[in-house]
Amino acid sequence: MEFPLLSLYVFAPVLGMAAVLCIPSKYSDIVKTTAAAFAAIPLIIGIYLFFAFRDTGTIHYYESHLWLGSLNAYYKLGMDGLSAPMLVLSGLVGFISVVASWGIDKQVKGYFALILLLLAGMNGVFCALDFFLFYVFWELMLLPMYFLIGIWGGPQRVYAAIKFFLYTMAGSVLMLVVMLATWYWSDAQYSAPEHQVYAKKMALAVYEPFIKDLAESKDAKLDDLMQKHMIDSTAAENIKAHLDDFKASVAATGTAKDEAVKKIPLERTFDFIQLKARFALFLGKIKFIGEHTFAFLMFLFLYVAFAIKVPVFPFHTWLPWAHVEAPTAISVILAGILLKMGVYGFLRIAYPIFPTAAVLYAVPIALFGVFNILYGACCAMAQDDLKKIVAYSSVSHMGYCMLGLAALTTAGMTGSVLQMFNHGTSTSMMFLLVGVIYDRAHHRDVNRFGGLAAQMPRYAGIFTVALFASMGLPGLSGFISEILVFLGAFNSNLGSGAWARPHVDFTLLTAISAIGVVLTAAYLLWMMQRVFFGPLNEKYKGYADLSGREMFTLVPLVVVVIALGVYPKPLIDLTQTSVKVLQDHVVASAANKGLKSSEKQAEGVAENSKFKIQDSKLAAEQNSKFKIQNSKLAAEK
Repeated sequence: MEFPLLSLYVFAPVLGMAAVLCIPSKYSDIVKTTAAAFAAIPLIIGIYLFFAFRDTGTIHYYESHLWLGSLNAYYKLGMDGLSAPMLVLSGLVGFISVVASWGIDKQVKGYFALILLLLAGMNGVFCALDFFLFYVFWELMLLPMYFLIGIWGGPQRVYAAIKFFLYTMAGSVLMLVVMLATWYWSDAQYSAPEHQVYAKKMALAVYEPFIKDLAESKDAKLDDLMQKHMIDSTAAENIKAHLDDFKASVAATGTAKDEAVKKIPLERTFDFIQLKARFALFLGKIKFIGEHTFAFLMFLFLYVAFAIKVPVFPFHTWLPWAHVEAPTAISVILAGILLKMGVYGFLRIAYPIFPTAAVLYAVPIALFGVFNILYGACCAMAQDDLKKIVAYSSVSHMGYCMLGLAALTTAGMTGSVLQMFNHGTSTSMMFLLVGVIYDRAHHRDVNRFGGLAAQMPRYAGIFTVALFASMGLPGLSGFISEILVFLGAFNSNLGSGAWARPHVDFTLLTAISAIGVVLTAAYLLWMMQRVFFGPLNEKYKGYADLSGREMFTLVPLVVVVIALGVYPKPLIDLTQTSVKVLQDHVVASAANKGLKSSEKQAEGVAENSKFKIQDSKLAAEQNSKFKIQNSKLAAEK
């Protein structure tokens, strides 16, 4: 059995929380040092993964243990190229946030225990491969963040904390509905016969290597085969009990295969791998909602749940309040990691499980993304509070992630993932720098500053790097992610399809969204001018420049921003193959409506493991609802 690297990554902060709670409150320095030491473990693992991980489009570092047998819920962890950048980001930003909290002197023990629990929840979201486990980690973050804002925040911290809690809880309820509904439908008992056959073929393609090994390897232990093929124990026992039926289904071809797979029993599951393979089960119509399918309704629920976290207009109003009232380190976590979980939810759950709905809703998602870009930038331009400017800039920048996702091109989706990472580093720098000046001036009004570049040159220099990275200046990390989003969206044809509602050309949307780049430059440069240039305010003449601890939190982010701006290939390589596999899955599923070319696609999944559909050239029929032409799919290891 391999070393449980991801379990250590997820639960090291929990061990730190336990250690912190055992330390007497009077030893505050020991509490802080202990918290930082345990927060450094995910950072070290993240750095290791950045250099050691090779994205093949499949799951790595797989762990699986039965958790709730009655529900078939598993403690199941793993990572691929979609989660790898987030693991690196979460480890880096989490550790920096703990170090940046060194100035906390109110209920120190409780603060650091809660921030470590918060880090564990976020780390778990990026590693979970079971919907039930994902939901537990998602909810685990809610209470620590609520208390961290409500106890250690600003004057209106209670209002901000309650608003954050209510918005997030509303989204969580919708996600809970989707989780339970997909589990209930995942055993193929409530789907149309043609959907059942297709889904069982795709599920069989995932199971096929395990079935062959189980039939041929008489002496192999079942546990070893399960680990090798990433099959959980419930599925393995089901296959073993009906091995003859499974073997017959594997061997059958043509129309005989349809009859053979009908005999295969499927278990209810929360497994993301299996739910992705069984997406056709969710294409049935719901009688009391007319022509809308189960998949379209569930995707809409997930959209709201994840849009709240991104945040997407009009679900964004909790964010400025939370940022303004939260302590500096919590603002860093909010902007650097928490917002990214919404986009990651689309990538991990909504798009793989409901691919046809992802295509149907592509234009509305893109429209909201473009509106986010412009609306957030305009709101930022109207602010006088430094934190509000950076908060609304996050609303704007996350719009690029949504536009890239909606485009459903490899470049656009890769740019979306890179934007999550690059925005996480640059905006973390911005919030740390705002916290530095607030600690000295005890206010954040840009109109009351001026001339700080002469008084605090190191501070001004690093602020300039963060500002230009956020602006997307070539040579810094923000540029490559934004340009990939623009290129991917510009080349997308989803807005012109017969199914598109409304019909909007993605080329036009890309041109409109490019205005956001100009607006971003306007409010950031205006902010920089008012804070750093002009005559120095006499009150600020005694202000010290960045301290050693402050430099310690900022310099790593500066290095990352510059290094990935000059040479972004390592970050692109970390995610591009998995993005391509996901894009192929969504496009192929939509083009075939989950029913056509099922045998060809199933064989592709069997050959290329859990997440691959290889060498399938699709030409949708002329009258097909999802006409996506001349799309050549290739996802090579």
